[in-house]
Amino acid sequence: MSTTDATACGGPPPALIVTCAKSPPARLASARDQLSALHPALDVQVIMGAVAEDTEIDKLYDPRSNRRLMKRPLTRTEVAIYASHRRAWQRVLDDGAPCALVLEDDFRIRDHTLARGALEGWRAVLADGRDIVKLFDFEKRRPPRAAFETRVGAVPLAKWASPTAGMVAYLISRDGARKFLSRDRIFRQIDEDTKYFWELGLDIWSVPGSPVVDSSPELGGSLVGDERQANRTRTTVGRSLWGNALSIDRKLRTGWHLSREWLGRS
Repeated sequence: MSTTDATACGGPPPALIVTCAKSPPARLASARDQLSALHPALDVQVIMGAVAEDTEIDKLYDPRSNRRLMKRPLTRTEVAIYASHRRAWQRVLDDGAPCALVLEDDFRIRDHTLARGALEGWRAVLADGRDIVKLFDFEKRRPPRAAFETRVGAVPLAKWASPTAGMVAYLISRDGARKFLSRDRIFRQIDEDTKYFWELGLDIWSVPGSPVVDSSPELGGSLVGDERQANRTRTTVGRSLWGNALSIDRKLRTGWHLSREWLGRS
């Protein structure tokens, strides 16, 4: 039985590990070990992602839209990370899978029970039009507030009133992959694009408590951190002010779209 057939019959979806040629070997080894412990029947596939030197980066990146809609330009590695996730989404479409668990190779599972529950209950977790269910969110200074909450068996789900960055681990439906790939060129980091969920019609939820975490410090460090920090230090005062205006606009639009959803549910 193929992976697609097994998933369609209720088995766990494939797990797609996003890595790249520059990633330390320890990351992929750690990822495989953890997924083997998470679920013995899991079909683990490796997605070899892009790197900054690839010509694909120049074709994918839209600098004009970036300058108009973002505070700062993207680094080539940030574009490569986005391109790598796009390869995972394309795998979902090419294989005809109804969904997949996508993980960056520097993840660590800290709550196996919750992560396994989301994986095994993927049909219900991704029901009602949910395109993405994140198993990881970066922590904020203040605990996030849920605009909507529900529970699927033992798995709690929340749609945050203020979307949170973090794409280290997530379940994505076939429709979610198709929606993301409908944008031919990109101009934001992948984390930022999820905050503008309405642009692509994405329905994005999270598992509170993040059963999966980012363990890059223990696995060789971030592949993009230094490059990103250097880019930030070059940001001018004018661009910083523009970034503040964009942030305010995003928050207002987020509130408006969530209010419309609330009225639709009432």
